[in-house]
Amino acid sequence: MKILSVNIYGYGKIIKQEFNTNQDFVQIFGENEAGKSTMMSFIHSVLFGFPTKKEQEPRREPRMHNLYGGKLTVKFKDEPEPVEIERLKGKVQGDVKVYFKDGTSKGEEWLTKKLNYIDKRTYRSIFSFDVLGLQDIHKNMTEDKLQEYLLRAGALGSHEYDEMLSAIDKELKSLYKRNGINPVINTELQDLNELSGKIRTLEKNEEEYKSLINDQLKTLESLNAKKHGLNQMEMIRKQKMKEVMYHKDIKDWKQLESKLNIEPVNFPERGIERYESLRNHVKQSAKDIGLRQEKLKTLIAEIQHVKLPDKSVVSYLEALQKEEPEIKQQNLEVMRLTNSISNLESDILNLQKDIGWQQEHPDVDDSNIVRESVQSLLSKYDEIMLEEQYLIREIDHLRADIKQLDAEIEESEKNQIDDTRMKKKREVLDREFELVEKKRMYQLIEKDYEREKRERDRVKNWQAALIISISVVAIAIGVMFIINNSYLYGGLGLAVGAAALFILVVTNNREQDTLKTDYQQEVENLQQNIDDLKDGYNLDFDIDDAKDLRQELKGLRGKRNSFSVKLDDLKQTLSVNEASQDHLNTQLSEAKNKLKVNPELDDKYIVDAIYTIRQIKQKRHQINKEDESRNNLYKQLNDFDSRVSEEVSGLGIHYNKTSVFHEAAQLASKLSKDESRYYSLREQADLLENEITVLEERNRTSQKELNQLLDYVDADDEEEYYYYARKHNEYVNNVNSFKELSDKLDEEHFDYDMRNELSGRLLADLKTDEDNINGQIDNLNEQIQLEQQSLVEINNEIKVLESDGKLSELNHLYGMRKGVVQSLAEEYMSLTYIRILIETHIKAIKDERLPIVIEEARETFEFVTKGRYINVIYNEEGIYVKHKNGQIFHPLELSQSTKEMLYISLRLSLIRALKGYYQLPIIIDDAFVHFDSERTKTILDYFRSKTDDQVLYFTCNLNTSIPSAQTIKLKEKTK
Repeated sequence: MKILSVNIYGYGKIIKQEFNTNQDFVQIFGENEAGKSTMMSFIHSVLFGFPTKKEQEPRREPRMHNLYGGKLTVKFKDEPEPVEIERLKGKVQGDVKVYFKDGTSKGEEWLTKKLNYIDKRTYRSIFSFDVLGLQDIHKNMTEDKLQEYLLRAGALGSHEYDEMLSAIDKELKSLYKRNGINPVINTELQDLNELSGKIRTLEKNEEEYKSLINDQLKTLESLNAKKHGLNQMEMIRKQKMKEVMYHKDIKDWKQLESKLNIEPVNFPERGIERYESLRNHVKQSAKDIGLRQEKLKTLIAEIQHVKLPDKSVVSYLEALQKEEPEIKQQNLEVMRLTNSISNLESDILNLQKDIGWQQEHPDVDDSNIVRESVQSLLSKYDEIMLEEQYLIREIDHLRADIKQLDAEIEESEKNQIDDTRMKKKREVLDREFELVEKKRMYQLIEKDYEREKRERDRVKNWQAALIISISVVAIAIGVMFIINNSYLYGGLGLAVGAAALFILVVTNNREQDTLKTDYQQEVENLQQNIDDLKDGYNLDFDIDDAKDLRQELKGLRGKRNSFSVKLDDLKQTLSVNEASQDHLNTQLSEAKNKLKVNPELDDKYIVDAIYTIRQIKQKRHQINKEDESRNNLYKQLNDFDSRVSEEVSGLGIHYNKTSVFHEAAQLASKLSKDESRYYSLREQADLLENEITVLEERNRTSQKELNQLLDYVDADDEEEYYYYARKHNEYVNNVNSFKELSDKLDEEHFDYDMRNELSGRLLADLKTDEDNINGQIDNLNEQIQLEQQSLVEINNEIKVLESDGKLSELNHLYGMRKGVVQSLAEEYMSLTYIRILIETHIKAIKDERLPIVIEEARETFEFVTKGRYINVIYNEEGIYVKHKNGQIFHPLELSQSTKEMLYISLRLSLIRALKGYYQLPIIIDDAFVHFDSERTKTILDYFRSKTDDQVLYFTCNLNTSIPSAQTIKLKEKTK
């Protein structure tokens, strides 16, 4: 599966954005808080559903947008066209639709089946890498814990089985512990023992109850004994019925035994078949001998008319025919060499035209030194050309980036806030802060002022009351003195009273409340100044956003300057490259002049021209060699013609180069046929003579065997021989019947003594015995019924004694508790069985999958460690690695990053092992932050070149070696 694009309608902070991911390796770069985790969570949510409360993961519903969800454009390998997977807000995990190019759509069931029923948790544990997962390796693990962690990474990929085992172990411990007190079963067993003790206490206090229990047990024992005797009598009755049933077979068996107590008839095995076969063979042999004797006379007559040829002539003709292939081959070779020489000359001309030669130049140097020097020049030229293409491409990319940066700078400059507005904004913020502080301070001062004012008023009121009292007393005393004609003291008292009232009037003037008015006026003036500034300047903006815009503009300008410097460096490097290219062109032209080839020949064909020159020289050498071979063949053919023409003239054959072999073959064929006919007839005659001799010998042997068969039974003729055969068959039939009856009676367990005994008894006696046994059985049944009635009476008395309810209640409670313990024990055994099944399943997965994963992990681990470790070993003790120097290391002995490399190698091998089940993209969330630059480059090279699956690499450290086409940059703030 490959994700072609990601279209987010609304998810977390990302609103209405689309990203093109149509690459096998995609680097998704963003600084902190830029939305990397949000985008990664969005991919998981669209494929497997929005997070639920159980997952303890934020749902990331957008706060300022209505749409929640988005879609992925995905290409499945088994689908002809890409499909769109859209998930929107609906039920808890969202409503998903899968749209096809033909307009049809599918639901979540189709998507789940397409993903092979994998869930989000399993996907993250196998196909997703993050730094937290790698840090788990270094949590002070023991050897066993680290081995289990690595084995799980290579075989299972997830912790689900371990969590299941932990949950089962926890449940088992809550049910039962060997020496536990709190587990459920331990508690129930303790209660059960207490109930059993109470029951035993009650039973000890009831002697009568025990007596009845003893009587009950005795009655039960007697009843069981009588039932056992009844069963024994039933078995005896069945045996007697079987004896009656098989009495006739036993009688027949005894009669056959007495018949077989005689000496058996001695007769040869298959005597009748052998006798009749030999008799027919004697008659047929006599006929065959007569026919062969007649045929032998005819063959002897034909042999006398055939003449044998001369052996020397036949030998010569055969030798001459053997020379025919060689002569023909020599003629064909002459023709082939002639054609080959002609073709080679033509090839040389064509090769000369290919390289621009007008004539051959055998003195041209075509050695490997020249070829290697030309190849070296071409390799350098190709490297320079590739470097030039790379430089041109990078220059174009930088120009495009600079152009984009210029546009962003222009857009950012338009959005900048001028210094005056910034200054006024800061002034407004300062005054607003001052206004808030003054309001707060005014509130504090106002509270203190009111409290002090109330205190002053209370003191003044007390002073006024005191002065009034004094003045009233003084005036009263003065009036009294005046009334008593003491005008001096009276006047003095009135004067004191009047003075006190005057002082009260003078000091009781209320101070004006100007403090509150001054502070209110100051706050109002400050508020008015703030409003005037806001009205006079457009200050409706966030100063932090304005600062961020300025910082962003500064960063863009710095990046543009950096790109400009880099562009100048690339242009300078390109000019040096072009100068090197001109120098190489000059050297290649000199090489073409030395080879005397066409100057217009393309440089890349110079090496081919050297090989062509070599071919011309090789073909010229081959022409000389083949011309010499053709002259030798001409000489051999002329010698053969001179010799054979003289030899065949004496045999009546006219020598002709084209027909001599045919005429010699015809003559040899005629002589060979005469010789073959003579020897064939002679061979047939010898064969007939041998056959006649063999047939006569066989006839005598068959006749002798016939006489031996008659002598075996001491018979005088054929009729007596057949009589003995019938007697023998009768004896054999009796033996077979006896054997069948014996097997039948053995199956019914009638031994030999029992058979002899029963064969001597009458059937009526056996039936009488059966009737007696039936009578005994009836008597036992009556006794059993009486004892069962007695047992019922005893049980009734026991129930009466238990009517108080205590013992019965305890027994009932004991039975209930016992049932509870049994059900808990069954639950405990079920959980134990499930635990064994899970452990067995884990072991089966490890045994089946781990060897494959380890085999795949070797190559991966060797690649990512650059050959420092050459092997990953798995045995009964766990996983080990082998260094290139031959040493074996436990994973605990490796460095931190090497352990992480081993863990990643096992996870990648597991992904390849599961290729037949899941073909999903690999997601990496800044998993390599602990690696140095070299190791990070190595692992990224592996993901880019060695992995078939799509890789989405989320990082906050931009890797500039990855092309911009494979990089997605997330902005810091997405609105």
